[in-house]
Amino acid sequence: MYERSWLQLGDVMGWIAPSDSKKAVKKAGERIRHGEDADGDLNILNRWRAAHGYIINTFQANLRQRTRGTNIQVGQRLKRANTIIDKLRQGRALDLSSMHDIAGMRLVFSDIPSLNEFRASFHLSRAKHEMINAVPKYDYIAAPKESGYRGIHDVYKYKAGTLAGAQWNGLLIELQYRTIVQHAWATAVELSDVLTANRVKFSQGEKDHTRFFQICSELLARKYENSVSCLPDMSHRELVDEWSFLEGRSHIFRTLGEAGQQGADHDLKGFILLVVPENGSDLRVERHRSYRSAWHELLKIEREQPTWDVVLVGGSEGESLKSTFRNYFRNATEFIQLVESAL
Repeated sequence: MYERSWLQLGDVMGWIAPSDSKKAVKKAGERIRHGEDADGDLNILNRWRAAHGYIINTFQANLRQRTRGTNIQVGQRLKRANTIIDKLRQGRALDLSSMHDIAGMRLVFSDIPSLNEFRASFHLSRAKHEMINAVPKYDYIAAPKESGYRGIHDVYKYKAGTLAGAQWNGLLIELQYRTIVQHAWATAVELSDVLTANRVKFSQGEKDHTRFFQICSELLARKYENSVSCLPDMSHRELVDEWSFLEGRSHIFRTLGEAGQQGADHDLKGFILLVVPENGSDLRVERHRSYRSAWHELLKIEREQPTWDVVLVGGSEGESLKSTFRNYFRNATEFIQLVESAL
């Protein structure tokens, strides 16, 4: 039992059903957003967050079956409480009850054609879940974000195929589709933000760091995917020259290269907590037998160590998890190799 995946553990693993009305969740989110929240509001947020574990498991089951025998990497995570609160207070989300990425699945593909083919086939799935966005709405490959982020997101509303699952009807989950190249860039941004105390991921980074990753995104899109990113009008020489100038001043690339890798010896099957203490010391990896056990430990750490970075994740296998959440394992090796070649 200990060795099984989220999918195989199934209903015996103590899934947590929603216990607050969407109206109550929305009102709690409004108070949190305006800084008027009390302990009860955080409890509502956490109960709402916990309920999304079941739909992550359901989608993982479907996606694991569809990707079996392929080189597609699949991972899942439950959004951190601090990230949800930050998103509300920064105005990047206005309604906790309709925040669509509390539950997240991540799929990483070898190239754009295989990504598009899989996504199109998933759109034709006979599952009852409803995709609530228009097909092109979150296509950040066709229209990259200003930060340089590239990938495609789809948002689904859960609709149970069984009576037992009906308690979770209406909850939302976000699917992220990325290529290996796009994923290497995105996780390098997240790792750099941790190492340098920046917020490039949220478009609030220091100017040099933001510009550096914009240039990297453009170089990678041209070199490996016959495409462009957020700086389509710059020549290759201009990109290389400015990259060299920024690296000489900020040493971002060198910092990523010196980060090293962590967690190589951990067995990463089951329900996994990835814990990074405030002081940036070594990654701590905790395995749990059940979702409920992992969830209660997550809450305990968040309550006792509010500045620590802790996330509940899973993958189809250990190596897939290390790749889909490589920023936690301080692994920017692939990004460095790709950018060096692109330069």
